[in-house]
Amino acid sequence: MKTIRAFTAKPLAVAVLAASASAGSFAANEDVEGRIAELERQLAELKTMMANNTAAIETNAEEIEVVRPIRKGTEFKYGGYVQLDSITTDYQEGDPGNRLIDDFLVPSLIPVEPKEGSADNYVETNIHAKSSRFYFTTATPTDVGTVSSRIELDFMLSRNGDERISNSWNSRIRHAYVKWQYNEDSSILAGQTWSTFFNVAALPDLLDFVGPVGTIFDRQPLVRWTTGPWQFSVENAATRLNRVVDGLPQIRLDDAEDLPDIVARYNGKVGDLSWSFAAIGRELGYEDRSESTSFKLDSDEEFGYGLSLAGKWMFGKNDLRFMASYGSALGRYMGLNSYNDGYIADDGTIETIDQWGAFVAYQHYWAPKWRSTFSLSASGADNPDVDDFMDAESLNKSYRSFHANLNYLPAPRLQIGGEFGYGYRELEDGREGDVYRVHFAVKHAF
Repeated sequence: MKTIRAFTAKPLAVAVLAASASAGSFAANEDVEGRIAELERQLAELKTMMANNTAAIETNAEEIEVVRPIRKGTEFKYGGYVQLDSITTDYQEGDPGNRLIDDFLVPSLIPVEPKEGSADNYVETNIHAKSSRFYFTTATPTDVGTVSSRIELDFMLSRNGDERISNSWNSRIRHAYVKWQYNEDSSILAGQTWSTFFNVAALPDLLDFVGPVGTIFDRQPLVRWTTGPWQFSVENAATRLNRVVDGLPQIRLDDAEDLPDIVARYNGKVGDLSWSFAAIGRELGYEDRSESTSFKLDSDEEFGYGLSLAGKWMFGKNDLRFMASYGSALGRYMGLNSYNDGYIADDGTIETIDQWGAFVAYQHYWAPKWRSTFSLSASGADNPDVDDFMDAESLNKSYRSFHANLNYLPAPRLQIGGEFGYGYRELEDGREGDVYRVHFAVKHAF
């Protein structure tokens, strides 16, 4: 009897197991089909979302092209710095009268002692933010090279504004040019920028806006061709001459030249020394015309030249910067027009004046966040005597300057510094004047 029960129990268990397996398989099939259905639903939703996003992207792209500030494919940059200057100046020979020298050292505006008696010193403190500047640059790759541009503005030299309430000084153009880099080491530049005659890299790192009295310093419209280490340019011409009319001294500013100023420059490098040698040829000209300006009464033209050697020598992080210039009619190119280009003699001819200028400056890092610059500079002119030009005694004969500063760099592109400056001016008749200056500045470049 037990045997029969055991035999009949086994088929029953097998049947139960088979039924259970069939039920489980059916449930599993139902679960898989449900998941597939859910995935298909989600896929359909995803396709709908992608189609909507594609339409939105196309719409946004069209709107972006409408409002795009620059052409597609052009790289755009913006930069500059904000600077506050506090300048206290002691003029030993009285008030200079021209407030431009309160903002930065203009050598020809240093007051000299009066012809009779002595002057009282004049002290003034001037706080301004005019040297702050900003620029825009673009660069567009093309099949024939990269075409770039730059526009840069600051607020110096503005006559529209005052210090009573808002100090609302107008902006002015510093640079505005387009540059075509048609291969790796050759380019053509057209617009306003630094003169090719001026090696900007050699200018000392001073708080004063310009600095040494003996530096070449000029920015003007030009066309420049660069090929390898050579640069050639034609630049805007302007003539500034001394003259005496009816016994009274005058200064003439003319644009009566037939030719632009011509500059050739070579840039060299030997180890850690980068240097340049530049030569300039200039045509000076003036015209006297009738009151109606229709008829020419008197005129003349004369040629002048200039040579300039400048460079920067690196000693680790420290550097030595230098410049030495000489020529006939350096004039407006040196020391913010420290000397004029020449003078008009009694017979109406233009006579040029031999001039020279030089500076040397050393920048030293005392620590990673502390640095100083020391600059020494001088210039001079070989003026005519009174037999050749009756106002010769009032012409500027020489200048000297010294600057020393200490700057703290607490964060990248942030500078806090102080500077002592000294300037000296001497006229041909022996009269002279001194100026002492203490300058503090906070500068943040962005």
